[in-house]
Amino acid sequence: MGSGEPAIGRRVAQWRARRRMTQQMLADRLGKSKSWVDKVERGVRALDRFSVIRDVAEVLRVDATILLGGDVRPAGTTGTEGVEGVRAALACYDIRPVGPDVRPVGSTGELHRPASPTWPRRSA
Repeated sequence: MGSGEPAIGRRVAQWRARRRMTQQMLADRLGKSKSWVDKVERGVRALDRFSVIRDVAEVLRVDATILLGGDVRPAGTTGTEGVEGVRAALACYDIRPVGPDVRPVGSTGELHRPASPTWPRRSA
């Protein structure tokens, strides 16, 4: 954690507020008391077990490393492995539909043609 970064309790409070959760809501979802959440956020109670940090992160829908400090990563990672995996998956994804009910798709120029006047009309 850098010298200008807030403590873990403060980050919990920030993410809780971003998720529009009250301390009571967070406490209920964690199976803890509101007092416990308040003490964690004020820094009176330390979050020193990773299993608890992971539970808090899961409820707040953030990665546990974000609560620990933005620069904390498992050894040997650069932070881009996930991005590269997504790029690789998207690059090999075939977006052409297949199957017996698939009709050929026309050119984009055909999309600009006016609609056919043979659409059913409502009777007055």
